[in-house]
Amino acid sequence: MGLPSLSRVSLLVSSLLFVILHFSQNVASYPTGEAHTLLKWKATLQNHNTSLMLSWTLYPVNSTNNSAHHKTKTSLCLWSGISCNNAGSVIGVNLTNLSLRGTLEEFSFSLFPQLSYLNLSSNELFGTSPPQISNLSKLKYLDLSTNKLFGNIPPEIDLLINLEVLYLCRNELNGLILKEIGQLHSLSTLDLSENQLSGFIPSSIGNLSNLEVLYLYRNNLSGSIPIKIGKLISLTDLRLCYNHFTGSIPLSIGSMHYLKVMYLNNNNLFGSIPTEIES
Repeated sequence: MGLPSLSRVSLLVSSLLFVILHFSQNVASYPTGEAHTLLKWKATLQNHNTSLMLSWTLYPVNSTNNSAHHKTKTSLCLWSGISCNNAGSVIGVNLTNLSLRGTLEEFSFSLFPQLSYLNLSSNELFGTSPPQISNLSKLKYLDLSTNKLFGNIPPEIDLLINLEVLYLCRNELNGLILKEIGQLHSLSTLDLSENQLSGFIPSSIGNLSNLEVLYLYRNNLSGSIPIKIGKLISLTDLRLCYNHFTGSIPLSIGSMHYLKVMYLNNNNLFGSIPTEIES
């Protein structure tokens, strides 16, 4: 009885060690894959030699002081604009205002499972926003504003359920606002202003109970302002001006007790301002 029991224990220990080793290897592979992915994307940019990106290099593979993998991981976390967690995986990318010219086609989002912050604003990025962005399941902050992105807003953004801040303003986006935008329950800031978006405001927007800032101004939006917008009980700043909205201002806006700023001018609205809206 003793020997079989010992064999089972040995087998269990061996299996456990295999799982731990396999898991460790997978975790350790993140930084290496992330580094090569960032370098691949950098190479596609038309001006990838910008001063901030000069630090984006890897240590020589034949370095003798430490392993090549360790040096890859260490160098990645020291790159300008890159933030890492304690495991060496990328959690933040901040490359704002660098005049970067190129697309996001080679930015393999699926290789950044820990990314929570992505800011590529105030550059010259063009092309469409790739649907693979939905792979960033832990993303909380996304800023692609002030670029030259065009096409529709990828519906896959609806899957970023941890997103708190979304800036897509000052681009050349067209098409409709995401129909299921209401799935982003953690969203506190939504700025889609200064694009070429058309159609209605989806009624699902009323599900964003944590939303504090809503900017949709300077688009080609039309239809009436949905009654369900009054369900945005946390809203403090609402800007819908310079569109083609029609109808009257919904009385439900009076339910927004925290609302401090509201711009509805330069639309086709009619009627008086509801008395429910406090000055």
